[in-house]
Amino acid sequence: MSIEVLAAVTGVILYRKYKHTTAKYFIFFLVYVIVTALIARYTLYVKNNGPLSFLDGTLMERNYWWFTICWKITAVVFFGWYYLKVLNNAISKRILKISLIGFSISSMLIILLTLPDFFTKPIPLISILGAIIILQCVYFYFMEILQSENILTFYKSLTFYISVAILLYWLIKTPLVFYEQYYRKLDMNYVSLRRYINLFVILFMYTTFTIGLIVSKPDKNEG
Repeated sequence: MSIEVLAAVTGVILYRKYKHTTAKYFIFFLVYVIVTALIARYTLYVKNNGPLSFLDGTLMERNYWWFTICWKITAVVFFGWYYLKVLNNAISKRILKISLIGFSISSMLIILLTLPDFFTKPIPLISILGAIIILQCVYFYFMEILQSENILTFYKSLTFYISVAILLYWLIKTPLVFYEQYYRKLDMNYVSLRRYINLFVILFMYTTFTIGLIVSKPDKNEG
Protein backbone atom coordinates (compact mmCIF):
# COMPACT_ATOMS: atom_id res chain seq x y z
CA MET A 1 0.00 0.00 0.00
CA SER A 2 2.83 2.39 0.84
CA ILE A 3 4.44 2.10 -2.61
CA GLU A 4 1.04 2.70 -4.23
CA VAL A 5 0.61 5.82 -2.09
CA LEU A 6 4.13 6.96 -3.02
CA ALA A 7 3.32 6.76 -6.73
CA ALA A 8 0.03 8.63 -6.29
CA VAL A 9 1.58 11.34 -4.10
CA THR A 10 4.43 11.76 -6.58
CA GLY A 11 1.88 12.18 -9.35
CA VAL A 12 -0.10 14.77 -7.38
CA ILE A 13 3.06 16.73 -6.54
CA LEU A 14 4.13 16.72 -10.19
CA TYR A 15 0.63 17.36 -11.55
CA ARG A 16 1.50 20.82 -12.85
CA LYS A 17 4.27 19.25 -14.92
CA TYR A 18 1.75 17.06 -16.77
CA LYS A 19 -1.49 19.03 -16.56
CA HIS A 20 -1.50 19.86 -20.28
CA THR A 21 -0.86 16.27 -21.40
CA THR A 22 -2.70 12.95 -21.36
CA ALA A 23 -0.44 11.90 -18.47
CA LYS A 24 -2.64 13.90 -16.10
CA TYR A 25 -5.30 11.22 -16.46
CA PHE A 26 -2.77 8.63 -15.37
CA ILE A 27 -2.22 10.64 -12.18
CA PHE A 28 -5.98 10.62 -11.59
CA PHE A 29 -5.86 6.86 -12.08
CA LEU A 30 -3.15 6.45 -9.41
CA VAL A 31 -5.36 8.30 -6.93
CA TYR A 32 -8.28 6.10 -7.97
CA VAL A 33 -6.18 3.01 -7.18
CA ILE A 34 -5.60 4.23 -3.62
CA VAL A 35 -9.29 4.95 -3.07
CA THR A 36 -10.38 1.53 -4.36
CA ALA A 37 -7.68 -0.23 -2.30
CA LEU A 38 -8.87 1.51 0.85
CA ILE A 39 -12.51 0.62 0.16
CA ALA A 40 -11.48 -3.01 -0.48
CA ARG A 41 -10.30 -3.19 3.12
CA TYR A 42 -13.91 -3.31 4.24
CA THR A 43 -13.40 -7.07 4.64
CA LEU A 44 -11.29 -6.36 7.74
CA TYR A 45 -14.45 -5.17 9.50
CA VAL A 46 -16.64 -8.13 8.57
CA LYS A 47 -15.25 -10.79 10.89
CA ASN A 48 -15.10 -10.84 14.71
CA ASN A 49 -18.26 -8.78 15.18
CA GLY A 50 -16.86 -5.81 13.31
CA PRO A 51 -19.04 -2.91 12.19
CA LEU A 52 -19.72 -4.74 8.91
CA SER A 53 -20.42 -8.10 10.53
CA PHE A 54 -23.85 -8.11 8.88
CA LEU A 55 -22.00 -9.06 5.68
CA ASP A 56 -20.55 -12.20 7.27
CA GLY A 57 -21.90 -15.24 5.48
CA THR A 58 -23.16 -13.22 2.51
CA LEU A 59 -21.78 -13.09 -1.03
CA MET A 60 -20.10 -9.79 -0.22
CA GLU A 61 -18.07 -10.97 2.76
CA ARG A 62 -15.02 -11.18 0.45
CA ASN A 63 -13.84 -8.53 -1.98
CA TYR A 64 -13.30 -10.57 -5.16
CA TRP A 65 -16.24 -8.77 -6.78
CA TRP A 66 -14.76 -5.37 -5.95
CA PHE A 67 -11.34 -6.10 -7.44
CA THR A 68 -12.90 -7.70 -10.51
CA ILE A 69 -14.88 -4.53 -11.24
CA CYS A 70 -12.37 -1.90 -10.12
CA TRP A 71 -9.12 -3.48 -11.27
CA LYS A 72 -9.57 -6.36 -13.70
CA ILE A 73 -12.18 -4.49 -15.72
CA THR A 74 -12.00 -0.76 -14.98
CA ALA A 75 -8.19 -0.58 -14.89
CA VAL A 76 -7.94 -2.43 -18.20
CA VAL A 77 -10.54 -0.12 -19.76
CA PHE A 78 -8.61 2.88 -18.46
CA PHE A 79 -5.32 1.71 -19.95
CA GLY A 80 -7.04 0.94 -23.23
CA TRP A 81 -8.53 4.43 -23.29
CA TYR A 82 -5.19 5.97 -22.28
CA TYR A 83 -3.35 4.30 -25.15
CA LEU A 84 -6.06 5.38 -27.56
CA LYS A 85 -5.13 8.91 -26.54
CA VAL A 86 -1.37 8.49 -27.04
CA LEU A 87 -1.25 6.26 -30.12
CA ASN A 88 -1.05 7.90 -33.54
CA ASN A 89 -1.53 5.00 -35.95
CA ALA A 90 -5.17 4.96 -37.10
CA ILE A 91 -5.27 1.20 -37.73
CA SER A 92 -3.82 0.41 -34.30
CA LYS A 93 -6.33 2.72 -32.64
CA ARG A 94 -9.23 1.16 -34.54
CA ILE A 95 -8.19 -2.37 -33.56
CA LEU A 96 -7.68 -1.38 -29.93
CA LYS A 97 -11.02 0.45 -29.81
CA ILE A 98 -12.91 -2.57 -31.15
CA SER A 99 -11.06 -4.87 -28.73
CA LEU A 100 -11.86 -2.56 -25.83
CA ILE A 101 -15.57 -2.49 -26.64
CA GLY A 102 -15.56 -6.26 -27.03
CA PHE A 103 -13.77 -6.69 -23.70
CA SER A 104 -16.25 -4.47 -21.86
CA ILE A 105 -19.29 -6.27 -23.25
CA SER A 106 -17.74 -9.71 -22.78
CA SER A 107 -16.80 -8.99 -19.17
CA MET A 108 -20.36 -8.03 -18.28
CA LEU A 109 -21.73 -11.16 -19.95
CA ILE A 110 -19.15 -13.40 -18.26
CA ILE A 111 -20.09 -12.01 -14.86
CA LEU A 112 -23.78 -12.64 -15.48
CA LEU A 113 -23.13 -16.17 -16.74
CA THR A 114 -20.80 -17.17 -13.90
CA LEU A 115 -22.78 -15.91 -10.92
CA PRO A 116 -22.21 -16.41 -8.02
CA ASP A 117 -18.51 -17.09 -8.81
CA PHE A 118 -18.15 -13.35 -9.32
CA PHE A 119 -18.42 -12.93 -5.53
CA THR A 120 -16.39 -15.92 -4.39
CA LYS A 121 -13.31 -16.15 -6.62
CA PRO A 122 -11.46 -14.55 -9.53
CA ILE A 123 -12.85 -15.20 -13.00
CA PRO A 124 -9.93 -16.45 -15.15
CA LEU A 125 -11.54 -15.57 -18.49
CA ILE A 126 -11.84 -11.89 -17.56
CA SER A 127 -8.19 -11.86 -16.49
CA ILE A 128 -7.10 -13.44 -19.77
CA LEU A 129 -9.14 -11.03 -21.89
CA GLY A 130 -7.80 -8.11 -19.86
CA ALA A 131 -4.23 -9.30 -20.39
CA ILE A 132 -4.86 -9.43 -24.14
CA ILE A 133 -5.97 -5.78 -24.09
CA ILE A 134 -2.85 -4.79 -22.14
CA LEU A 135 -0.63 -6.71 -24.56
CA GLN A 136 -2.27 -4.93 -27.49
CA CYS A 137 -1.74 -1.54 -25.87
CA VAL A 138 1.93 -2.17 -25.20
CA TYR A 139 2.58 -3.84 -28.56
CA PHE A 140 1.05 -0.99 -30.57
CA TYR A 141 2.94 1.58 -28.50
CA PHE A 142 6.32 -0.11 -28.88
CA MET A 143 5.76 -0.59 -32.61
CA GLU A 144 5.12 3.14 -32.98
CA ILE A 145 8.23 3.96 -30.97
CA LEU A 146 10.38 1.67 -33.12
CA GLN A 147 9.05 3.22 -36.32
CA SER A 148 9.50 6.85 -35.30
CA GLU A 149 12.17 9.29 -34.23
CA ASN A 150 10.99 8.88 -30.64
CA ILE A 151 13.17 5.78 -30.42
CA LEU A 152 16.04 8.15 -29.61
CA THR A 153 14.27 9.66 -26.61
CA PHE A 154 11.96 6.82 -25.50
CA TYR A 155 13.32 7.02 -21.95
CA LYS A 156 11.86 10.52 -21.59
CA SER A 157 8.29 9.33 -22.16
CA LEU A 158 6.07 8.47 -19.21
CA THR A 159 4.12 6.08 -21.45
CA PHE A 160 7.30 4.02 -21.89
CA TYR A 161 7.57 3.46 -18.13
CA ILE A 162 3.85 2.71 -17.89
CA SER A 163 4.16 0.16 -20.71
CA VAL A 164 7.09 -1.70 -19.15
CA ALA A 165 5.39 -1.80 -15.75
CA ILE A 166 1.95 -3.01 -16.82
CA LEU A 167 3.38 -5.52 -19.29
CA LEU A 168 5.39 -7.30 -16.59
CA TYR A 169 2.54 -7.03 -14.08
CA TRP A 170 -0.10 -8.61 -16.32
CA LEU A 171 2.25 -11.27 -17.69
CA ILE A 172 3.07 -12.46 -14.18
CA LYS A 173 -0.25 -11.95 -12.44
CA THR A 174 -2.62 -13.36 -15.04
CA PRO A 175 -1.48 -17.03 -14.77
CA LEU A 176 -1.96 -16.92 -10.99
CA VAL A 177 -5.75 -16.93 -11.34
CA PHE A 178 -5.56 -20.57 -12.42
CA TYR A 179 -4.00 -21.51 -9.07
CA GLU A 180 -6.51 -19.75 -6.84
CA GLN A 181 -7.74 -23.13 -5.55
CA TYR A 182 -4.40 -23.56 -3.77
CA TYR A 183 -4.66 -20.22 -1.98
CA ARG A 184 -5.79 -21.56 1.38
CA LYS A 185 -4.36 -22.26 4.80
CA LEU A 186 -3.89 -25.95 3.98
CA ASP A 187 -1.30 -25.00 1.35
CA MET A 188 0.81 -22.37 3.08
CA ASN A 189 3.72 -22.94 0.72
CA TYR A 190 1.68 -21.60 -2.17
CA VAL A 191 0.21 -18.84 -0.02
CA SER A 192 3.74 -17.70 0.84
CA LEU A 193 4.91 -17.98 -2.77
CA ARG A 194 2.01 -15.93 -4.09
CA ARG A 195 2.57 -13.32 -1.41
CA TYR A 196 6.15 -12.84 -2.58
CA ILE A 197 5.12 -12.76 -6.24
CA ASN A 198 2.47 -10.14 -5.50
CA LEU A 199 4.95 -8.11 -3.50
CA PHE A 200 7.50 -8.19 -6.32
CA VAL A 201 5.15 -7.21 -9.15
CA ILE A 202 3.45 -4.48 -7.13
CA LEU A 203 6.77 -3.01 -5.97
CA PHE A 204 8.14 -3.14 -9.50
CA MET A 205 5.06 -1.61 -11.12
CA TYR A 206 4.54 1.31 -8.75
CA THR A 207 8.27 1.99 -8.38
CA THR A 208 8.48 2.18 -12.18
CA PHE A 209 5.47 4.51 -12.24
CA THR A 210 7.13 6.74 -9.65
CA ILE A 211 10.47 6.84 -11.48
CA GLY A 212 8.68 7.51 -14.76
CA LEU A 213 6.76 10.45 -13.31
CA ILE A 214 9.98 11.98 -11.99
CA VAL A 215 12.32 11.54 -14.96
CA SER A 216 9.90 11.87 -17.89
CA LYS A 217 9.37 15.02 -19.89
CA PRO A 218 5.78 16.03 -20.73
CA ASP A 219 4.84 15.37 -24.33
CA LYS A 220 2.54 18.19 -25.44
CA ASN A 221 1.56 16.08 -28.47
CA GLU A 222 -0.10 13.57 -26.15
CA GLY A 223 -3.27 15.33 -25.16
